[in-house]
Amino acid sequence: MSSHSLILKDISVAFGGNKVLEGVNVSFAGGMHGLVGPNGAGKTTCYNAISGYVTPTAGTIELDGENLIGIPAFKIGDKGIGRTFQTPKLVPKMTVLENVMLGASRTFTTGHVAEFFGAGKARQEERAAREMAYLTLAEFGLAASAGDKASSVPLAVQKMVEIARALVTNPAVLLLDEPAAGLGAEDVDRMVKALLNVVEQRNLTTVIIEHDLHLVSQICSKVSVLHYGRIIAEGDPKVVVQDEVVIEAYLGKRKAVK
Repeated sequence: MSSHSLILKDISVAFGGNKVLEGVNVSFAGGMHGLVGPNGAGKTTCYNAISGYVTPTAGTIELDGENLIGIPAFKIGDKGIGRTFQTPKLVPKMTVLENVMLGASRTFTTGHVAEFFGAGKARQEERAAREMAYLTLAEFGLAASAGDKASSVPLAVQKMVEIARALVTNPAVLLLDEPAAGLGAEDVDRMVKALLNVVEQRNLTTVIIEHDLHLVSQICSKVSVLHYGRIIAEGDPKVVVQDEVVIEAYLGKRKAVK
């Protein structure tokens, strides 16, 4: 299975004259890529630009050669962009399985009227979505939690449910926003193991925002470092995390030179 490519060319974003991203050039294709940087570096704004929530003031964002800029956010998913958020956005009263099925509903060809009246094709699509959602949960070891209310499961499960919901859309590119934040080491290991397996099986182009540079260096084949809206370093994560410019951006000049 060939991988998909996401390329940002000269992307700039400004809010009220404040430049949040300035001339960002970065490309992602196949495997796990890290997008890192200190707080306020512009990482989430970068995701929001890709997702259609903000419109860049300059540049292009190309998914397999198609420019995504100008496409409404609610249609970006149809183009192949899957995304999670720092805080899981689940429907509390729905079950874990139903929340994942919401992602699969994007692929439905029948409308709500057909669903309401139980048309044959609508029932087939719902059964397929349920099966796909259950199998995806099983990949994360969450089959036993399928019937639990989303509001009753711990944060680690909620985060994996959100990843599963993004995966059932069969995305070309998956954007993960701090999926390990707030989790213990055991939960992180569980999530990462399942995620890496899915990425490898699908040759899925995946981008992860993460503050834990040690984790990034373990799971990513490439890392790009944002600082004050610019890419300041890029390449093999084990090399990049030793870069003095990167260390200074994270820790300050005094600590960087020790």
